[in-house]
Amino acid sequence: MTLRLAVLDLAGTTVCDDGLVLDAVLAALGAVRVPCAGPRFPALRRQAEATMDRASLAVFGDLLDGDMHRARHADSAFAARLRSRVRAGVLREIPGATAAMTALHDAGLSVCLCSGFEPALHAEMVEALGWTELADLLVCPADVDGRGLPDPAMLLTAAARAEVEPSGVVTAGDATSAMTAGRRAGAGLTVGVLTGAHRAAPLRA
Repeated sequence: MTLRLAVLDLAGTTVCDDGLVLDAVLAALGAVRVPCAGPRFPALRRQAEATMDRASLAVFGDLLDGDMHRARHADSAFAARLRSRVRAGVLREIPGATAAMTALHDAGLSVCLCSGFEPALHAEMVEALGWTELADLLVCPADVDGRGLPDPAMLLTAAARAEVEPSGVVTAGDATSAMTAGRRAGAGLTVGVLTGAHRAAPLRA
C-alpha cells in the first residue's frame, strides 16, 4: 500500500473542541428563538451532540425539523459565534497535531484538512492555528454540494484534487461518520482517534 494523501478532520481530531462547538450550537439555537432550557432542551442537546460531526447546516436542518430558512439563519449565527471565539485566540491544537502533519509531509504525503464548517470559517481556523503552510488542501461540505460526513464526497474530492486514487488515502477522524466515509470511499487506511466524539468500540464497529 502506497499512501500519498492524508485527509484529517478538524474539531476533535486535530483541534481541541473544549466545548467550542456545542457553545456555538447553543448560540445558534438562541438566534432562532429555540429556548436553551425547559423540558425539550435535554433531548435537543443530545441530538445536537450526536450529530455535530456532520455538515453544520444539515445539523440545524434536523434540529429545526426541516425548516431550512431558520436553519440557514442558525448556521450563520453558529459560524459567527465560532469565528468570534477563534479571533479571541481560544483555539488549540490536539497535542501532537502539528508534529503529525509535519511527519506526514516528511514521509511524502500531502495533507488535506476537512470539517463540517463553512469555507471562510474553515480557512480562518486553519490560519489561526498556523497551519496554512501545512495544509495542502482544504475541503468542506460547500465544496461538494453540502454533502458532509458520512458521505464520502469530501474525501473523494480531496483525492481527485490531489490526483490520488482513494486507495492511496489515509483518513483520520474522531467520529463514526468519518470511519463510514473512509470505508465507503475505499480509503487505503481509515484511522479513528480517541480525542473527540466517540470511543474505541463504536469507531472499530
